Amino acid sequence: MQDNYNRIKSDNAELFAISIENVQNTRIITNREKLEFPVLSDVDLEAILSYNVEDQEFPGIARAATFLLESDGTIVWKSLDTDVQRVSTAQIMRELGKLW
Repeated sequence: MQDNYNRIKSDNAELFAISIENVQNTRIITNREKLEFPVLSDVDLEAILSYNVEDQEFPGIARAATFLLESDGTIVWKSLDTDVQRVSTAQIMRELGKLW
């Protein structure tokens, strides 16, 4: 998604990720991967539980998921990835394009 971040921003959208890591580890990962988009720390699992993406096999860990939200917080599209297949960046960008 980093490769498409400028395009996402130019479409008047924002990309962010949520990590279960603490703030310090999240910052290390963000710097190591050279991510320009915000990566939020959710050690208390508030977002993970609110969006119902906790991995049932490994409690306390989020399964990979992608959400597109309107500015008011309404979910307009989501993908709950499986261990076998993750939603492609191309598909996310197509879904984002449908919003405009």
